[in-house]
Amino acid sequence: MQGQWQFEAERELVWQTLTDPNIVAQCIPGCEKMELTGDDTYLATMAVGVGSVKGRFTATIRLTDQQFPERYRLIVEAKSPVGFVKGDGIIALQEMPEGQTQVSIEGEVQVGGTLASVGSRLLQAAANAQLNHFFEAMRQQVAQRKGATAAPEGVTEKPTAEV
Repeated sequence: MQGQWQFEAERELVWQTLTDPNIVAQCIPGCEKMELTGDDTYLATMAVGVGSVKGRFTATIRLTDQQFPERYRLIVEAKSPVGFVKGDGIIALQEMPEGQTQVSIEGEVQVGGTLASVGSRLLQAAANAQLNHFFEAMRQQVAQRKGATAAPEGVTEKPTAEV
């Protein structure tokens, strides 16, 4: 599995947003809760469906090999009565011109159980849709944080008009 997403913000801000468990929980499609269980290790509950196969998954999510603000390794192990998902990937943040950041992921995913019976093409499409949803929600969170650091809370810029 691989993909790239552009963010209109500095790399440090994108890193802080991507590694904030409260924000991550809000951005994961179907995430019902996510709680810290150890150093950079979380337990999450999420409702996920692929085609006609739907289930509530319990997932262990670990962030390891962190090299602020460049990259980290993400390890996910999720189980449900409908199957399991194991993922291991590298999340890399690259500085781009004009204060932008490119986030790239590259990793492997294993799926088993009834969930695997829906077929690799449908699984890939569903995984891509989930990732795109997650990163679009992350973009919105980064934009909100960027706006919060640009102006004091409660202060908004008013457009000016020329007469």
